[in-house]
Amino acid sequence: MRKLSALILFGLLILSTMSVFHPVASAGVPKYASVSAVSLGPSDKVTLGSFTVEYVDLEAPTLGGNTTKIYFRVTGPTGAMNYVASAGNWFAYPNNQNPYINVSVLWISENKSALIEIQSPLQKLLSNQSMLVGQELTLPQGLPRIKIKLTAVSGDQATFQVILPYGETRTLIISKGSGGGVRYKLGGNYYYNNYLYIQVLNTVTNGATFDVYIPKVASTSFRVLRAGQSEGGGKVSPTKVEDILVYSGLLYINEQLPVKYQNTTYYVKLLTTIPSVARIEVLKGEKVLGTALLEVGDLPRVISNSPFKISVSSVEPNYKRATLRIYAPPGTEVTPILRRANVIAMINATPRRILLSDSLVVMINVENLGRGDAYDVSVAAPIPNDFELVSQAKSWNLKTLSAFTNMPALIYILKPTKVGKFEIGKAIVTFYDDQSLETGKKRVVYSPTLTGVEVYNIPSLDVKALAYNGTWGTYVTTDVNKTVSVKFTVSAGAGNKDYEYIQNATLILSSSNSLSGPSVIKLGTIRAGETKTAQVDLKVLSANVTNIKATLVYTDPLGDVHQMYLGNLVTINSIPPKILIKKVKTYPEPNELPGYINATLSSITNPEPTAKEIADVVRAYLPPQSNAWKGVGVLFIILTIILAGLTYRYWYEAEKLKEALGRKKKRRPGGLPKREAENPEENETDETAEL
Repeated sequence: MRKLSALILFGLLILSTMSVFHPVASAGVPKYASVSAVSLGPSDKVTLGSFTVEYVDLEAPTLGGNTTKIYFRVTGPTGAMNYVASAGNWFAYPNNQNPYINVSVLWISENKSALIEIQSPLQKLLSNQSMLVGQELTLPQGLPRIKIKLTAVSGDQATFQVILPYGETRTLIISKGSGGGVRYKLGGNYYYNNYLYIQVLNTVTNGATFDVYIPKVASTSFRVLRAGQSEGGGKVSPTKVEDILVYSGLLYINEQLPVKYQNTTYYVKLLTTIPSVARIEVLKGEKVLGTALLEVGDLPRVISNSPFKISVSSVEPNYKRATLRIYAPPGTEVTPILRRANVIAMINATPRRILLSDSLVVMINVENLGRGDAYDVSVAAPIPNDFELVSQAKSWNLKTLSAFTNMPALIYILKPTKVGKFEIGKAIVTFYDDQSLETGKKRVVYSPTLTGVEVYNIPSLDVKALAYNGTWGTYVTTDVNKTVSVKFTVSAGAGNKDYEYIQNATLILSSSNSLSGPSVIKLGTIRAGETKTAQVDLKVLSANVTNIKATLVYTDPLGDVHQMYLGNLVTINSIPPKILIKKVKTYPEPNELPGYINATLSSITNPEPTAKEIADVVRAYLPPQSNAWKGVGVLFIILTIILAGLTYRYWYEAEKLKEALGRKKKRRPGGLPKREAENPEENETDETAEL
């Protein structure tokens, strides 16, 4: 006995460090519930409900004396089956495709004892169960009276209390998208791990939606019988075969679900649905065996003339369907109905008329209108030429799209790169349904084509103005009561005339009260590459310098109003010129300078200082002074030359006079004779005096 206890303890230690040999289901739901650390010696057996696992003695001939392997016999609804397994191996009853239980051999000791684990696949008992805080539910009849109560919801977390029938209460805090399990105490020190598993699908302010899973073999009748041991000291009593849950799922009106038991195929048919009530019948071939009116929450009802008990967990009259639970003896097989999904996709963009600077928001809606679920759903968004993807995602994936449900709107953003009218394209949806899973080929559906997306733009705008008063310019002068013409020119840059333009273009003029004339100039529509000109006459009312300002108001192709402030475009000066007299200092001409200096000095009371300054200035422009004696010598020479010249001239003139007198004496032959002078000296003196 001590060795057996040590063996169990050692097995538990191994389990704490080993992982289960089977994979974990998607969305965090384990595949199996399990009873761990069951120790069996030769000829020992363990029973779980109607299933018995027996350790056959190693002396069996089929083993050939090999002590590393053990011969097991499993008995259940389909009969007895034999298995040979070594440590680290597992086997399924009755087969791997549709097992009721799996047996894993964890360890084999030297004294031929084996440590095993018994597993049963988890299956959904309650689907999309909604509950408010404070409410509770009890598992259906035929299962342990386990109560589930929602005690709190905080954000994405829901808190449950699971009240077990033997008085134990367990608390589970589960986040949205995750799950949690509760073990169930069996006989002795054994527990059925993950006997109840809750997966939270969604949370709201005061409630939660969740699924509930239980094992396929949900019986809690468990015992270990040692070799030679019998119940009550005698022979072991045969175990009563219990009905098990063989189907929990949807059935639509007029659908017939095949259920096979002992080589006979029965059909469960849903006839009608009203709120909380479903009417069903069971057929054998075309013969109706029994009919029942089932109400949500009632205990499973025995259908007359059939081996089945049936209950209903939900009714959806809008979709003409109900969720049924069918209980039947072990060995019953249900053939699932392969339903076809009817997936449709719609694509839209709002608005479909945008500017080049805007973004196009595209929405894709995917809905399943069929009775069958769609699996591995993939949605691909179209991205046409002349558009760029702004958002990150251009495809989405969903594991399951249930019947009559839709995916959240898929939104992505495109940025146009040119103007024009465009076709965005089709959304592509690929998926499996029950039927295509059989062929392994995905189905493909397309949305209608998204067309009619128009992209517009505001062309570049240039505004100029010129005023005319004899000549054109941005600055003109004029007189009061005159009229000045002002011409405004608005030009749009090159582009696509059909998609690049402005509408209702209007110039709003602003100036002072010194001008009179129109203040609003309507130009209408101006398309890319076009120029429009408008001319107005403005009358000058008063003298002023007036700046003419303007604002261009227009609507874009989508009808939105814009303003373009242009500032000062033209200046009109109507102030007359003034005559200004200013005393300007002038200077005399060079020939007037001596007289100007003399007049200036004579008008000054004390002219000496000024005269000295003028003398200092003039001295710089006079030739340098020479030696005084040198000047006297030069003067003497000049006087000598002058006297010599005068002497020569006197001599020359005297000679001429003599000659003239001589000729006169010769021409007087008939005249009176000259009186001789009584004194010869007197005569000489007279001639000289005459000379």
